[in-house]
Amino acid sequence: MPKADTGAARKRRQRGSINAEDILTGAFEVARRTSLDQLSMPVLAEYLGIGVTSIYWYFRKKEDLLNAMTEAAVEKFYALLPQVSKDESWQHVLSAHFRAEREIHREDEVLSDLLLIRTSTYSRSATHRVMKVVESVVAKLIAEGFTPDDALLVYNTIGVYTRGSIIHDRILRLANAPTLDPVRQLRITDWSKLPVLGSLIDRHALAGTSDEDFEFALSRLISGFEALDRPGRRAAHASTPTQDAREMNGDGVKVVTGGAAG
Repeated sequence: MPKADTGAARKRRQRGSINAEDILTGAFEVARRTSLDQLSMPVLAEYLGIGVTSIYWYFRKKEDLLNAMTEAAVEKFYALLPQVSKDESWQHVLSAHFRAEREIHREDEVLSDLLLIRTSTYSRSATHRVMKVVESVVAKLIAEGFTPDDALLVYNTIGVYTRGSIIHDRILRLANAPTLDPVRQLRITDWSKLPVLGSLIDRHALAGTSDEDFEFALSRLISGFEALDRPGRRAAHASTPTQDAREMNGDGVKVVTGGAAG
């Protein structure tokens, strides 16, 4: 296997001038230039201009380094997600949350690999961070009247679609698949024998991972969830006095403003 090209190595550092944060920053830079698979202690040491033993002082093996990178990726992911607001509709909260999640993963492929591929190696603190995000969105749905079970199912349904779309798009891009491009896909077969698809491929990439595809799926899923029975919402309305019930005269007698007097 050819040696990974990590770009020009930095000027050799003096002994003791490196710390764990510097090593972690360098590891992300090397991984973005190559990949997580090609990231190694010797390659990282060369990039940082230090001896490899300086890295081992902080990270005994590559797995320890990857775990620390995962922790950092979780922190970045958590910081970039929009906060759940009690004043926003649940539809807006879901849309904003999953649009942001998709964008974060698309803009940082190393973060995406760490969070989507290495989930079994999350530390307890990283797991808690991720679950805190899920908790806030599910709690918002429950507050809007969804049952706890339905709230979690709603979150999981959109979440699986979003992450699946991210991974599928990444695989196709790594393969330079022609179905990502309406122009290139025109040449992959004789579309005259497939008249339905042939009438569409000049306008739609068949990969199904475009912004248009994602927005369509997200909006349709949310529209479907609007039809779910929300007993919590019914209970909230039932416990709220009607306008008629609040309108009493000075003697405490209800003044009927609509319908027959009770």
